[in-house]
Parts: sequence; structure tokens; C-alpha cells
Amino acid sequence: MNNTTKATALKTITKFSFFTGPILLFLSAMTFSFGIGLLPNGQTSYVEGIFGSFALIFFVPIYLELSNQLSATHRKLGLVTAFTGLCGAVVGVSHELFRVIEWTLRNYGATEEVWTKFYTNPGLEYLLVALLGPLFPLTSIILGAGFLKAKTLPSWISVLLILAGIGFPLAQVLEWEVGLKVTYPLATLFWMISLVTIGLKYLSRE
Repeated sequence: MNNTTKATALKTITKFSFFTGPILLFLSAMTFSFGIGLLPNGQTSYVEGIFGSFALIFFVPIYLELSNQLSATHRKLGLVTAFTGLCGAVVGVSHELFRVIEWTLRNYGATEEVWTKFYTNPGLEYLLVALLGPLFPLTSIILGAGFLKAKTLPSWISVLLILAGIGFPLAQVLEWEVGLKVTYPLATLFWMISLVTIGLKYLSRE
């Protein structure tokens, strides 16, 4: 595969990702909001995890492309978001997949006592990787702030990226009831609107 072919393949994947990633993430949040496939704790859903796993895979090229665009005006900030975005999205996939794994293990007989112990004290080994997950929404906040400063994207898109990055962890980390039912799906809606719009601009430019 020559360099031209590689570049074309990456561009095609990136174009596809700007639409597929945020739409799947929105569907992931909506399945939870409608109570589809809820786990016993009521705080998550294995169906949400299926959609979310695929969604965050597509966020890898999204974040790398946005970081590349930001690098044109703010090189260091673009480098930071490329790193945090890659870490956050990849570890985010594992968080989403863990919902499916928990559902499967429960069906194979893992008791509520096991899950209570795990969530009470997940262990340092798990946390060493899991704590990279919050870099996923943090990257969106940094990108939004960077583009607000660079003025290379419409301001409303930058604001939506920031609001999505703020709203997402309020629900996921704090397990705030209003956040889970309102802030969480709203954050994914903000990502869908802003990133699909960027994707359309990307297509027109190409």
C-alpha cells in the first residue's frame, strides 16, 4: 500500500467516523434512558455498552483529526489533545465493553456480592488503566476551548464540545440521577450535532 492509498484510506475512515461515532454514542445514551438492558444496579445497561463500545472506537480518528486541525494554530495544545484523546477514547471503549462483560458474567453466575466488592474496592491494578477514562470528556473540553481561541470553527460548535465534555462525566462519574436521565443524553446530543456538522464541513473541504 503506497502513501497515497494510505492517506485515502485514513481520510475515508475519518469521514465515516464523524457521523458514525457520535450517532452511535447518542443511541447508546438513549438505550439507557429508555431502560433497555439495564443491569441490576440500574446505573448502566449492557445494550448501552454495545453501542458505546463501537462509538468510542470511532472517536479515536475523530479526536486525532480535530487535534491535527487545532495544531495548525496551537501546536502544543493539538499535541496534548491527540494524546489525551487517544488514551481517553481507547480506555473509554474498555469501560463501555465492561458493561457487556458484567452482564455476561452475571448470567454465568457471578453474584451480587462479587460486584459489590468490586465496585467498593476495584483495586489499584484496575484503576491504573481505568482512571484514563475521564480523559475522553476532558479532551472535548480542551478542544472546544482551543477552537474558541483559534476561531477556526464556529463558536457554537466549540461551545457544544465544551458542554458535552462537562455534561458527560457529571452523569457517568457522579451517578447523579438527573445527570443520568438528562445531562448524559444531552451531552451525547451535543456531540452528535457538533461533530456531524464538522464532518459535513470536512466532506465539503475534501
